[in-house]
Amino acid sequence: MHAAKELMAQLANKKGIDFDKKTTLLHKELKTDSLYGKARGKMFGVLSCRTENGEKQILKAFSGQYNGIWEVDGWVPPLFDVQEFTALTQPVEKQIKSLGRKAEDTTLLPDSRNHLLKKRKVLSRQLMKDIHNLYRLNNFRGKQCSLSDLFSNGSGIPTGTGDCCAPKLLNFAARKGLHPLGLAEFYWGRTNKSATRHEGCFYPACLDKCHPILGFLLCGLEEQQAWTG
Repeated sequence: MHAAKELMAQLANKKGIDFDKKTTLLHKELKTDSLYGKARGKMFGVLSCRTENGEKQILKAFSGQYNGIWEVDGWVPPLFDVQEFTALTQPVEKQIKSLGRKAEDTTLLPDSRNHLLKKRKVLSRQLMKDIHNLYRLNNFRGKQCSLSDLFSNGSGIPTGTGDCCAPKLLNFAARKGLHPLGLAEFYWGRTNKSATRHEGCFYPACLDKCHPILGFLLCGLEEQQAWTG
């Protein structure tokens, strides 16, 4: 896809991802240096769309967070409200870390340590459930649901579900009434540890995290295609 190649060129030339700003000064946390360090590379994606007026529009996304940052100008946002996410996670994460530090006290009796670890585990599990309920997935039929709704059969929700490029891009397009024309995802940065991702190469949506939710996200697209001709 031409749009994906253009994004690769921008990443290579600008050495950062905040190139949509008018200033030439790149934010330190948004430079691409980190993609070649210990954290290694990241998946990026582009979605070519058509507006209701027939104009072409290109959306772009990065997987997960970028150095701890969820939202960057010019890139589609995550599937949740970042302020709500922060308000939910910060206090609970502090409790979880505090319990972990207390459990490391070598003077504690085994029963006391186990109690602290059990309490931390319960908090962690509940936090994950609450986070999953924050994710709002929108499809092209105008329907909305949470991650928990899509995994209601009791199966666990893989870590990072909903944070990949394809879900971000399709969700945003559905919310904005855009008609998708083509989607491409590629890897950029240092090869991952398992050597399954290499810079500049294209990859399909992942089986464990994306495939279970893509069916819902794409629902209604065939109707939209018939309507637009």
